[in-house]
Amino acid sequence: MKTADNHELRTIFETRYGRRVSDATWYRIKKVFSDDFPATKQNVIWVADIKKQIPHCDLRLACFIENIKRVQQYLTKNQDSISGETFLNFLREKEIEIHKNTITKWFRPVNGFRRSRIYTTQELKPVILSAFTYKLRRDNSKAFESLMLANK
Repeated sequence: MKTADNHELRTIFETRYGRRVSDATWYRIKKVFSDDFPATKQNVIWVADIKKQIPHCDLRLACFIENIKRVQQYLTKNQDSISGETFLNFLREKEIEIHKNTITKWFRPVNGFRRSRIYTTQELKPVILSAFTYKLRRDNSKAFESLMLANK
């Protein structure tokens, strides 16, 4: 199987992302790819979707990319749909505690949240991205606060 060259991958990314990216941005995006996460067309499209949904996210945070990828693989492997209650339990297992108002905000694009409603895994992708971004921000702010308290 022939791998795509840099120019072709960048074109795929920009097409999916919906706009042109600078050379510096593309250079940073390329650093996301590794032996464990190769620069295939499918992975480039996947990264473009994440960048489109969360524009200011630093994609070089390997833990962020890896966690989202694992969750999406888990959801697509195990089932095509999941109930709201099961999804909340899944988030609790991942130690993502969310306020009810935040859940309402995240589920607004899919016409709201109900515990009894069945959601497709495709519908949950933006919610998963939001949840892990939320967790990453909270973890980073807690780490920053602990550093500041330790220095006092």
